[in-house]
Amino acid sequence: MNADARAATVEPGSGDAAPELHPALAWTGVALVTASGAAAAWLESLLVPYYVGAALVPVTILLALASNWVLPRLARALVPRTVAAVLPFVAWLAVVFFVAAGGRPEGDVILPGGSAVEYVGYAVMLGGALVGTLSVVTSAPPPQRRPRG
Repeated sequence: MNADARAATVEPGSGDAAPELHPALAWTGVALVTASGAAAAWLESLLVPYYVGAALVPVTILLALASNWVLPRLARALVPRTVAAVLPFVAWLAVVFFVAAGGRPEGDVILPGGSAVEYVGYAVMLGGALVGTLSVVTSAPPPQRRPRG
């Protein structure tokens, strides 16, 4: 085994950190996570009026909370910068609020109003925004103290 191969392998329990990704590869990963955030928002918006029989099943709220907790942390794990963590969350917000604000010329809407479905839509938007913000803020490392002098 050559020196490069030994440097790239990490033995379990050795305490060594995993090797860093090439910056272009890491940012490509962040772009994929950001696209996943947009796709998750679209899917969650489509699942707001999800019924099983006559019962409304608000599974989309759990999906919104989970995706907005995991995706910013995954992006920050790839690139340890706040902007990397913010990108998937902003993509999610943009899609959800675009879907909420938009309607079609025919009058079709993705997030319907009235009855309990309206509250599920609000819970997706507000819960996802709150959890996404918490995920970005809590995944940030503590600020480094500068020595005085």
